[in-house]
Amino acid sequence: MTAAGIGTVFDSAAAQYAEVSPLLWDRIGAATVTAAAIGAGERVLDVCCGAGASAIPAARAAQPHGHVDAIDLAGELLAHGQRRAAAEGLQNVRFVQADATAWQGPAYDVVQCVHGVFFLPDMDASVSRLADLLRPGGRLVITTWAQGAMEGFGRLLGEAVGHVRRAQVEPPSSRQAASRIGTEEDLHVWLAARGLTQVTVTRFPLRIPLDGALAWRVVLGSGFRGMLTGLEEPAAAQVRATFLRLLGERGMTELDATSLIGAGSRP
Repeated sequence: MTAAGIGTVFDSAAAQYAEVSPLLWDRIGAATVTAAAIGAGERVLDVCCGAGASAIPAARAAQPHGHVDAIDLAGELLAHGQRRAAAEGLQNVRFVQADATAWQGPAYDVVQCVHGVFFLPDMDASVSRLADLLRPGGRLVITTWAQGAMEGFGRLLGEAVGHVRRAQVEPPSSRQAASRIGTEEDLHVWLAARGLTQVTVTRFPLRIPLDGALAWRVVLGSGFRGMLTGLEEPAAAQVRATFLRLLGERGMTELDATSLIGAGSRP
């Protein structure tokens, strides 16, 4: 998917993204900021920031003398993040519509990316470039899905979409990229290969009770929405009905959103 395509998908997902954030995105974002150990006065770059699930707590941790640049391709999500920051009176975070692969900025103390690196073109080269934006001793923090997380959910959605499209649905390229760093060992090795030292990986378990209404909001409020691209409303309604039927038949009553949070320092 192109950068423009990713931005379009997440712009269309903005309303449902905000709805599921308290249960999903905000909890993972807060865990990431805890692992990043952001201190007062630090400068932070939050890549693929969405609606601010990690940028907002990062701004709190950096305190008024620190600063957070929060960048994403989806303008609707950025607008939501800006409203959240304004509601809290946070003046040390700015939300900018920008391509992470071309971003230029000062030397940052922390660069963090929550569930976004697998959407970047050439994940290895893109993240190596992000590490270059750190000051010596600065920290890169990457959050990704643990192996198995979201996979059963995604398979059932793919089955439902394939049934309606009458064609097999291939896993998105982002899933293939995420699978490369889905274990503690793989993420540790991958971060070290980006030139980082003092690498640590933390597992953040998260299982969310699931009913049909929430399941469909997750579909519409995440990258899974891209699987519906090109479907007219009647066909999307058929996907929803088939997907919810499959959830019931397979007994899927919770969403496994377990994440891995990897951190390392630039020498």
